[in-house]
Amino acid sequence: MRISRLSALTVLITLPLLGAPATAAIPVVAPTAVEPTGPALVARYNFDGGATAGKISELSGRGAALTVRGSANGQIAFTTEGAGRFASFPGICAATATTCAKALLEAPDDVDLDPGLRNFKWAASVRINRTQLSGNANVMQKGVANTGSQWKMQIGGRTGRAQCVLVARGTGQTFSVLSAKPVADGGWHRIVCERTGTTLALSVDGVPGARTTLPATAAVDNAMPLRIGGPNLAKDGDMYHGQLDDIYAQLG
Repeated sequence: MRISRLSALTVLITLPLLGAPATAAIPVVAPTAVEPTGPALVARYNFDGGATAGKISELSGRGAALTVRGSANGQIAFTTEGAGRFASFPGICAATATTCAKALLEAPDDVDLDPGLRNFKWAASVRINRTQLSGNANVMQKGVANTGSQWKMQIGGRTGRAQCVLVARGTGQTFSVLSAKPVADGGWHRIVCERTGTTLALSVDGVPGARTTLPATAAVDNAMPLRIGGPNLAKDGDMYHGQLDDIYAQLG
């Protein structure tokens, strides 16, 4: 966790954005992450302890440690900022590369991460720019869209906007909400996805955004692991190539 974040600070810096002007004001830091506590918190990771024997500690006391998984020598770096650290994922492979270094974080299937019809919230702090987008960038997810059911957070590859996705068990109905503005601007942003009753909603940096209505029967329950930074290590997977911090999931 980065304790040096300020809630409203912006400065002029050079942006690594395709088609953007040479300088523009962007948020250098996201609003301070206020993490929930208590029995409703079912998983939390802030990366301050880095990795020990390929494992990332779980901080709520209720979830499981994350395992670092990689292919083609893909690694995740844990970078110090202020008094804490964040996770940096491998970059995009060159179009001519014969192998592609990839890495993600994975925790085993856990009943607490299968909310069913219960209220559920998942959140992460992200930092990514457009040059780090290659297709959709999956921040965190449990389940896949065409098998069982799913909840997911991603950054859209074409628009750079944050997206929350829920796929209902049994019917395969997909529901999603998008942020009003892109978050792929090189600054830190706090993204929160929340299912409350029959509503799926998204907020960015503490500002409520898009919402959509769900059927009362739209349940999420699957036997898949929690994955952070990508859906899998397949060649064409929607990998995340930026930085992540302060991840949690909460029931109720």
